Amino acid sequence: MDVKYTELIDRLRSDQVLSAVEADGILAEKTSFRANEKLLAVLSRKSHQQFQLFLDALDTCGQQHVRNVITGRQGLRALFTRLFMTL
Repeated sequence: MDVKYTELIDRLRSDQVLSAVEADGILAEKTSFRANEKLLAVLSRKSHQQFQLFLDALDTCGQQHVRNVITGRQGLRALFTRLFMTL
């Protein structure tokens, strides 16, 4: 998940999933790993509807692969890889 170098945090702010303080705290982390950890910790305290907005924001920000991992959805690439490896 790319938190620090995409519009994901801005999107979550505009959707009112994150407060300004939460967003600033996430972006202040020195590494992407720590920023991701902090975002996930904040999201764990949010409502189901806010978590759904987070998943939608992943799609909007070009991080569908992350959403697929979180939700267990199989992407087309994974499906084709599995199909061709069994032939």
